[in-house]
Amino acid sequence: MSAAEPAAQAHALRAAARFIERAGLTGLSVTAGHDGQLIITVPCQAGPPAARAAAVAALAAATGAPEPARTRFRSMSWVASAGTIAGHPARVTTTISDKEEEQAP
Repeated sequence: MSAAEPAAQAHALRAAARFIERAGLTGLSVTAGHDGQLIITVPCQAGPPAARAAAVAALAAATGAPEPARTRFRSMSWVASAGTIAGHPARVTTTISDKEEEQAP
C-alpha cells in the first residue's frame, strides 16, 4: 500500500458524506476502496424494489452517471450506474430479488 492510498480513501469518504447529506437519503451503505473508488448501496431496508430503483436513479443522476442498468442473474437483479463524486469513481447500486418483486404491491 502506498502512502497516497489512505489519503485517497479518506478523501473519497469525506466526499461521499457531503454527497449523501446533499441527497438527503438515509440508510445508505458507503464503501471506499484503497484507491478512492466509491460504492454506494441502497439497501433492501430502504423500501420496496421500485423505491430503491428510483433512489439509485436519482443518486446516479447526481453523480453525472447514465440511467441505471438492470442486470439479472438467476433470482437476483442488480440496478446500478457509475459516475463520479469529487473526482472519485462512484458506483450506485441496489439488489432486487424475484421474491421481493412478486410480493411488491
